[in-house]
Amino acid sequence: MPQLPLLPRPRQMEEHEGTFLLDSGTPVQFAPDAGDATARTAESLVAGLNQRLGVALPLRPTGSPSGDVAISLILARRDDHVFPTDIFEWTWTGEIGEQGYRLTVSPERVIIVAGTEAGLFYGVQTLVQIARATGRSWPCLEIIDSPALPVRGLMLDVSRMKVPRLETLEEIVRTLARYKYNQFQLYIEHTFDFPRHPEIGAGASPITADEVIRLDRLCRELHIELVPNLQSLGHQRTMLENPRYAHLAETEWKWSLATAREETFELLDELYGDMLPAFSSRWLNADADEPTDYGRGQSAALTEREGIGQVYLYHIKRLRDLAEKHGRKLTIWADVLKYHPELAEDLPDDILLLDWWYEPLERYDSVDRLAAAKRRFYVCPGTSSWSTLFPRLDNAVANVQTFVRDGVEAGAEGMVMTDWGDGGHYQQLSHAWYPYLWAAECGWTGSATPHVEFQPALSLQFYGDASGALAKALYRLGCAMSNKPNWMVTWNTAMALWEEPLTGPVADFACVEVTAEAKAAAEALSPYLGQIADDGIRHDLAFTIYQICFAVDKVEMTRRIRALFRQIGDGTGPEEETLAELERLIATMRRHRRALPGMVSEFQRRWVEQAKRSEIRANLQRYDRLIARYDAALEWLTAQRTAYATGEPIDADLSTYDDGGYAVLYQESRRNLNRLVE
Repeated sequence: MPQLPLLPRPRQMEEHEGTFLLDSGTPVQFAPDAGDATARTAESLVAGLNQRLGVALPLRPTGSPSGDVAISLILARRDDHVFPTDIFEWTWTGEIGEQGYRLTVSPERVIIVAGTEAGLFYGVQTLVQIARATGRSWPCLEIIDSPALPVRGLMLDVSRMKVPRLETLEEIVRTLARYKYNQFQLYIEHTFDFPRHPEIGAGASPITADEVIRLDRLCRELHIELVPNLQSLGHQRTMLENPRYAHLAETEWKWSLATAREETFELLDELYGDMLPAFSSRWLNADADEPTDYGRGQSAALTEREGIGQVYLYHIKRLRDLAEKHGRKLTIWADVLKYHPELAEDLPDDILLLDWWYEPLERYDSVDRLAAAKRRFYVCPGTSSWSTLFPRLDNAVANVQTFVRDGVEAGAEGMVMTDWGDGGHYQQLSHAWYPYLWAAECGWTGSATPHVEFQPALSLQFYGDASGALAKALYRLGCAMSNKPNWMVTWNTAMALWEEPLTGPVADFACVEVTAEAKAAAEALSPYLGQIADDGIRHDLAFTIYQICFAVDKVEMTRRIRALFRQIGDGTGPEEETLAELERLIATMRRHRRALPGMVSEFQRRWVEQAKRSEIRANLQRYDRLIARYDAALEWLTAQRTAYATGEPIDADLSTYDDGGYAVLYQESRRNLNRLVE
């Protein structure tokens, strides 16, 4: 019998002979004094089965449970007096931990028993998935299940121009809960509405305290901890470019806060005071990663006297004291410790470290160093969905699987999956569900599930495709999103879309076979879109497939133009055929130019369905600049065509073509880094 496609896969499952046939009168029963949490879990079971099967089961809080056909939700020790063991023949040893559950399906009844409300909730999610996989005839089985990692979280970047609407965040939380996530973070640099500092979030459609309170309440109902996250050292350019705060910048590059200024900590104290009361979590992620210009400006004298490591340690200890003042425990990213490992022993013991790395490695030895230093830590892989139109899934799958495996072996307490929006978060949010759910799988099972066996469960349980073909097509597209040795340069679909149409570097670096596979993979995914039940996910994928095909055609057009001009410069090829080819290429460029306003409109529609207007203007300006470059390129090419047709010399090496200093994505980033070096 094939394995049931469940996500995440239960760690122990034994199937037996027989089936349980669900009828519309089967009650979902629980103890009458069970409380709100159990009642909500029972309601979620009824709602899930109704959605999947169209059957509305009766809820029965009862002190006299039926021994006949029923689905029973039992919290061990609390409900023992209601559900006697001689009727239901179950025992609870407590060995499967606080989040574990035992699910038994027999021909007569279904029982979910757990030691905590969270475990009961997770058992219900598994039962709903069984129903999705098998309909109303459930195989008899016994599942004893618990997570490999106690914490399984997602951190979503809401500071790179895209701030999701509250409804979007609530739907993300509901979906995370169905796949047994239990932590959620929103990465914030400036996108919170600070009452005492409204200038920080001005123009960014910031998240409000009222929205956090509502989201926090939903998270608690679904056994998810909403952890506050506020960047408290680097990545502060947006705030530091505001004249009110510019004096707190470490250097003129306006990246890190100056540790040497007491006002830095006075400001952070006020920001924490404005933000943290909306959250029920006792943690605070202060980030403090990548302080690139740290100690090189206002803190230079302190750095020279104490050393850069000690200045960083001082900053973190101040953050820790502020967190404690506001009733929180501190967590920070661990990247600085890779350069200053001696600090690991000096950091206060109650600081939790977040060990991040986003590329595949054979072994993540950073977890061994943290374990040796007896530090509490989580592993933090990434979705590989930033700086690309679609996630680099082969990279994400390998990164998550190995990092979680190594973390479990080294004693990590949890995993936080990271989803960044570098460059403006122009990628569609829903594309990240593939890596999100792969992380859910690995975090629950300890990376015990082979990726090829995960795909059928993903296809069915999330996308609604029972064949499993959709997940394979998605993975093929994800594998076509990069090329070695440097994916950012050699093949990057976002660069291909936005780079200069005549002088862009992708046309030089990406070989024909790589770009052809990207287009083929995108086109191969299209026939499966109709199988996706969710309209938003289907529309996101359709738009991205179109963008990828456009980007590939654009790169090929650029290549052909350059090759043709080299041919003209060499004096090879028949003149009549060359002129015809040049006219065809100009026509292709005009067709691309005409398509861009429609692409912009569709980009805006996709954005506002998911997010506030926020800072979409930066991406719209990017499109405007690209359209302007098309206009300039067409004008120049038309002039060259006229010269060639009349027998005049043309500029075969494009030396007279002025690209106006056009730069996009990593090209812009390099310019900023050069500013830092200067």
